[in-house]
Amino acid sequence: MNRIQLHADMPHTMTMIPNEFLDHYMAGANGEFLKIYLYLLRWAGCPGADISTASIADFFNMTESDICRALRFWESEGLLRIARNTDGEINAICLRPITAPYDHEVSSHADATVSVDKPDTLSSEILAQDTEAVQVPAYPIEDLQDFIEHQDGDQLFFIIQQYTGKPLSPTDMNTIFFFYRELGMSQDLIEHLFEYCISNGHRRMSYIQAVAIGWTEAGIHTVEAAKTYCASFNQLNTAVINAFGIKNRYLSEDELTYVRRWSREYHFSQDLIVEACRRTILTAHSASFKYANSILERWKNNQVQNMSDVRRLDDAFEKAKALRSTKEKEQEARPSKTPASKKPASRFHNFNQRTYDYGEMEVEFVKKLHARTQQ
Repeated sequence: MNRIQLHADMPHTMTMIPNEFLDHYMAGANGEFLKIYLYLLRWAGCPGADISTASIADFFNMTESDICRALRFWESEGLLRIARNTDGEINAICLRPITAPYDHEVSSHADATVSVDKPDTLSSEILAQDTEAVQVPAYPIEDLQDFIEHQDGDQLFFIIQQYTGKPLSPTDMNTIFFFYRELGMSQDLIEHLFEYCISNGHRRMSYIQAVAIGWTEAGIHTVEAAKTYCASFNQLNTAVINAFGIKNRYLSEDELTYVRRWSREYHFSQDLIVEACRRTILTAHSASFKYANSILERWKNNQVQNMSDVRRLDDAFEKAKALRSTKEKEQEARPSKTPASKKPASRFHNFNQRTYDYGEMEVEFVKKLHARTQQ
């Protein structure tokens, strides 16, 4: 029996299962393979453990072939590195950091969209749109060292590494310290920030920084407040998606900008926003965020605060419409006072008309005729 040296590129202080494993690998593995991986994960923190394919097979009441087949599966998934001796026997296994099986540097469009099945409202929580303008200062190494040694910063960094599935770079640590010192976020809130962002598929530090700034500007200082805040926008985005009948696509950043405006600038409730979306579909026959915005903008200008105010505006509109209709009918029924139209003057009419006394002309004609007969 060949003894296997088991080690991991991960901290050894506890056994933790990153979300990436649960989200992206667990569903594709059968139960036996899962048990073997968890067993390796457990003993990776004990360098002196006596591990072999035979001992693992005995523990699970399997054959060594079953164990080797499971190891090859996890190796093909990129979660293990296996070393073999000259006889082809496994003599070392290294558990690699668990990362999602896709490019983490997703496009800005993907970061700015919301899933229909699982609404991701992280984009809608970014209040600071020009986050790139926020410069994170480069803190002295002494400040970071003090944070690590005397303020439990090492534990925070360790937990975040478990979420990200990779070691933190000095720049990452500097940014996390910025959240703590400049934004005034507690370590619990910073931990929740990373958990929430990464669990929704957003791993870039620049994106997480934007969300942190957004939470701070929204006055969020506790984990409970963050959960309430996120839940409210999850519900709002889902309601908008359903009201517009959007299927099988994501909300774009432009569309999320409209939702942010309706909620944060106009201070409309979810009921009012959904009603505006419903009226948009009835009138425009499409999910036109621009048209819905025109409705909500008009309501804002008329100081609408609830559905009763909307009904008040509707009644006023109907009354004004009926009054206009009545006036138009009265105007049509009133006799016309305009003079009959005249033919336009032609060049033959463009001179002064002479007037004649035809009776006098007849007398003169008779006199002349009588004079001629006398001759």
